[in-house]
Amino acid sequence: MPRNLGRLKFRAPKPPRPLNLSRVRPGNQRAVEQEITNHVIRLSKPATALSLSVVTDPKWKKQPGSKTRKLKHKPYTLRDIVDPERKKKHGEVIYVFRNTKTNQVIYSLSEMLDNYHLDQLPFIGKHSKPPVLRPDEWIPHCVALFPTPAQGHQAFRALREYRKLHELSWDRTNPEYRQLSRAERMKKIMDQVANTSADLAAVLTTQETRARKMANRLRRHEEEVIEFMNEKWAEIDELANASLAKEKENKDNTKWLENQIKSLTAQMAMKHNQNPADQARLTKAKRSHESRLRKIHYAQRKAEQFKTMQADLLEKATLANAEGAKEKLQKLQDDIAVLESDPHAPSSTAENLAYDRTTLQTYKNELSALRASFAAKKQHDTRDHYIARSVLPPQLTKSPPEPFIMDVEIKWADLRDAEFAAGNWPDAVVQDVLPLKAVKESVSFLNQEEYEQAVDDEVKGVIGELEREAVRRAEEAEQELLAREVEAEEERKGVFGFLGRNPFKRAEA
Repeated sequence: MPRNLGRLKFRAPKPPRPLNLSRVRPGNQRAVEQEITNHVIRLSKPATALSLSVVTDPKWKKQPGSKTRKLKHKPYTLRDIVDPERKKKHGEVIYVFRNTKTNQVIYSLSEMLDNYHLDQLPFIGKHSKPPVLRPDEWIPHCVALFPTPAQGHQAFRALREYRKLHELSWDRTNPEYRQLSRAERMKKIMDQVANTSADLAAVLTTQETRARKMANRLRRHEEEVIEFMNEKWAEIDELANASLAKEKENKDNTKWLENQIKSLTAQMAMKHNQNPADQARLTKAKRSHESRLRKIHYAQRKAEQFKTMQADLLEKATLANAEGAKEKLQKLQDDIAVLESDPHAPSSTAENLAYDRTTLQTYKNELSALRASFAAKKQHDTRDHYIARSVLPPQLTKSPPEPFIMDVEIKWADLRDAEFAAGNWPDAVVQDVLPLKAVKESVSFLNQEEYEQAVDDEVKGVIGELEREAVRRAEEAEQELLAREVEAEEERKGVFGFLGRNPFKRAEA
């Protein structure tokens, strides 16, 4: 069984098909009513499963040598509640599950539990570690949402370490457990609900302190980088400009240096300069000129690369520099959000759905191009790109890790569990309720008679709408026909009414 549910293959949910009456014979009222009834019944079914899946099923994975079978529908999981758009990366969400009998806690980076998660639980006595995961015993406890994967991974690692200390070092934290019986002591150790809240608050408090240190370290690093780049590029510009000067005694001119190197090479080959002292003097002078020439060539090459890069970025930033670029960016984001909010409306026709898909793809392409243009504009204005940073030494090339952001949200199945750590939560952390029953509450449950009556009312409403649409189209067709007849009568008035379209077409001289 893969550790990531995303690697499993499930049957993709089909969007509701629009009403199609093209196959129904015209005039067959009974067939029309039956087709509309079937369409209403299809739309009345919930789009997702009403039951929340917590534990993976081994039957979901195709075993080697097994027969080909029909794929299962994707289960309804916690991720569909906290991250329905699937934008969160691995590590940005920590799922916490609780055992209803023992209050044992399991941390997971995936939305569903598997048997390998039982490795987190230590064996502290008989019946303290279940052999398998039972779906009826494990329920969601809370979900922690982090802004970055690195921050989520650090919190996940710390939470597991704290829980391990609670379970294995209970004699230091709770020495009074020694006076209890073995069964009572085991129950106390397995109950980690209160410790989970305290550990989560402690981890977030530590991250808040660490975030300030990381921000200071990153700021100092950027200051050092900017200072070094300013000095280095000033030196490069000075060398590049000096090499272009046409003064006779300019010792930074590349041609003058090349001639000096050739002259020194020729002098080293002369007979009267073969003694060690003259050879050492000429070699030192030659190496000095060669070193200077290499620096000037490097400066010229870097200056040309920088100039070319700035020109390319300016060209890429054309869209961002245009008037109203920011308003266009915001409008594209709003339009894409509207089209993605309800991409498969039941009342839409196939042509409208195809047009919406094409329009959505066009908007996404335009948004991608506009964002790339704004990124190029920022690099051009700040002069911060890979060419500018190519002069950095190795100790400044590697940037320190990004500081933690305390934009953390915790959603609890029972908000009262957060009170176990009351007063210890960072102020920036948001506490909220995990809407586990939101799907069931959004569905209206009817008995058989109420359901049949609701379907019948909906069918009558659809038929009435279709009849009004048919009457409107008939009136439009009749008006169009009358307009064509009037236009034809006006064209054939007088003598021209007895002539053809072109009476001189067959005329011969």
